[in-house]
Amino acid sequence: MQRSLRPFCALLVVLFATASAAAGDGGAAVVRIVAEPAISAGSFRFAGTPAGTLQVTPDRDSLAASDLAAGLYKSTLEAMDPNAVAAGYRLVEIRCDDPASSGDVASRTARFKIDPGKTVTCTFMLAAGGACICPKEGIWNANNLPGQMACTGAMTMTLPLAPSSMSGTFKIENGCETVVAAGFSEDEAPLVMHRNSNCGYQGSVGGEQDGIPMTIDFVWSVTSDEAIVGSLHSEVSQQGMTCVMSRDFELDFAQ
Repeated sequence: MQRSLRPFCALLVVLFATASAAAGDGGAAVVRIVAEPAISAGSFRFAGTPAGTLQVTPDRDSLAASDLAAGLYKSTLEAMDPNAVAAGYRLVEIRCDDPASSGDVASRTARFKIDPGKTVTCTFMLAAGGACICPKEGIWNANNLPGQMACTGAMTMTLPLAPSSMSGTFKIENGCETVVAAGFSEDEAPLVMHRNSNCGYQGSVGGEQDGIPMTIDFVWSVTSDEAIVGSLHSEVSQQGMTCVMSRDFELDFAQ
């Protein structure tokens, strides 16, 4: 769950200062609806790219936008089928099959990074019923999975983020509405995560370097009181160029 802005900021300063033209086209973005228990029929409206109403049937669970120029796109789940809502279904996770693309459960938004000729699929995972799970207070281990920083616009490039691991502490506040995570990076300020309507958590850290403002957004999905899966996302535009940093991570209770 590494969240230091400094290495990211320094690299962005160099990239924005040396950007050159690049372009591409012909990709596709796909959104899918997958529910547990399964939903045999339902209407789900998306805005952005892709946009439209997905009528879920046993033979159809996806909506696509094709012939896209290389670049960044967003698709937001604006409305869920009323019958699914009444049955207690909620959005619990957004999974993308490309490491440079990511989902934000709190805003119900998938962010696509489309390369020339590439198809990226983001799956909106729904689950029904059940009370929210509260993580345990104590020491947690964070396993940062490989990630990417992808830049488009005046310069197009993709840079890897190496995997890493670290430990920190959780403090539970406000009846588990808030989790304060501390010690997971060299930054002194803790990461404050707030529970959302989907029983997950969201939070962010921000800063500025050389006049470039940036924020890293975090999303957690709590799978048990001792296990969390999450993702981080940051998007910065400057000098005709947009860079997106994303990575997934896992958090496990230690003691």
